[in-house]
Amino acid sequence: MQTNGLNEFYGSEKQLRAYHARFVDWALAAPPTLPILDLGCGSGVFLELARARGRAGRGIERAAAEADRARAKGLDIVQADALQFLTAQDAASYGAVYCSHLLEHLTPTDAEILLEHGARVLAPQGRLIALTPNPVSLDVISEIFWLDPTHVRPYPRPLLENMLRRAGFEILASGHDDPPFLPRRTLPRRWFLRALLGKHYGAMNTFVVGRKK
Repeated sequence: MQTNGLNEFYGSEKQLRAYHARFVDWALAAPPTLPILDLGCGSGVFLELARARGRAGRGIERAAAEADRARAKGLDIVQADALQFLTAQDAASYGAVYCSHLLEHLTPTDAEILLEHGARVLAPQGRLIALTPNPVSLDVISEIFWLDPTHVRPYPRPLLENMLRRAGFEILASGHDDPPFLPRRTLPRRWFLRALLGKHYGAMNTFVVGRKK
């Protein structure tokens, strides 16, 4: 099934830029002499942000239209399946791996393989940053998650943390957050439901940052 990439479900390039900017510092803290690998890079927003901070990177994107958009920005992009590309890379060849809204497209077995090879291709002290929808939120698990027909299953934060640990990572940070630029008119409703439902009307996304041991 062909999709139009992340922007189809997660907003404009401006919104993506503001969201990915929250995680650039984690990647830049990784070994500086090695490039950043962005798996499922879409139009290359995260790589642009890293480049503006002086870091080289490579993006892997299966969707042809998104890969072409990223290449048009002068980025190093490979159009390929992320898992197949990753398993063919040399050990300790990257300083950081960024994995935004990719894991939910994978079976648990493939997700474990991706994390294991993510650890393998990272240099010591390298970082892996994983972002995925937050299934604790009723909004996400009841509707938003299923708007993308290529989603396989959600990965709750405790599960994702354990998967990273089993793959050889120390957890540096994890949590939940919302995408930027939520419509102001929806805020009163969101505040009310969050007060009423607690964590079950939580933030839309989960993030986990791991460091290779």
